[in-house]
Amino acid sequence: MMSISATADIEELKKLVYHPSSAVILKVLENKNLTDDLVLIIANRRNVEPKILETIYNDLRWRENYKILYSLCKNPKTPQKISVSILRLLRIIDLADITRNKQIPINVRMKAELYISEKIMTLPLGIKIAIARRASSNVLIKLIEDGVKEVVSICLDSPYLEEGEICKIISSKKTTPHVIRQIAIHPKWSCRYNIQWQLILNNYTPLSIVVNFLKNIRTSDLKELYYLSGLPLSTRPFIYRELLDRGEEILSTKGD
Repeated sequence: MMSISATADIEELKKLVYHPSSAVILKVLENKNLTDDLVLIIANRRNVEPKILETIYNDLRWRENYKILYSLCKNPKTPQKISVSILRLLRIIDLADITRNKQIPINVRMKAELYISEKIMTLPLGIKIAIARRASSNVLIKLIEDGVKEVVSICLDSPYLEEGEICKIISSKKTTPHVIRQIAIHPKWSCRYNIQWQLILNNYTPLSIVVNFLKNIRTSDLKELYYLSGLPLSTRPFIYRELLDRGEEILSTKGD
């Protein structure tokens, strides 16, 4: 079988690329009749040994084939050093897809996130929007920090962002005022208790929105908020009024 695989014609190779034996596949890769499309099939297989994928990568015949390189990078069986070396050759949109592919080793995904993050500031709007629809939460956070309104809107709609990450964004000094306002009116995030709490503490949250949030805050938490040093000064009188409306009394300064 191995001698046949090394000399097989194209029709035989179409069957042999699915062979379970690594020895046979390695012989197939030596075949001069082997086409790019058939190598792509092998590169996409998840049931081959890493040495087969490494052999494909090291063969100069396939070094210029983008589809093959991309498939090798996405294959969890590819040695990580090879996957990482391929990352710099990939289009940024494909890097975004890799960041969200949980089958790919986390080290490779993190490296892809880093490469995207390094370029975010210089990317055109259309590319930022495309990445916002396809990338992992770490990349989405970087896009939100970048602060482009249209991009931020798409990021906030992503199912890959979690409440804790939104809270960190709100409390970050890097976050611009208009991002805070976008979160404060977002239908998914603005109704979350912990997010409302963080927004109440943020100086950039519109006061009219803060007043509405106060109605949702538990009385015990309102009393805690009232005395927090980081609370915007303009908010404190409205907490006081909300507590009075609930029949609660509070001292104007703590310890009085």
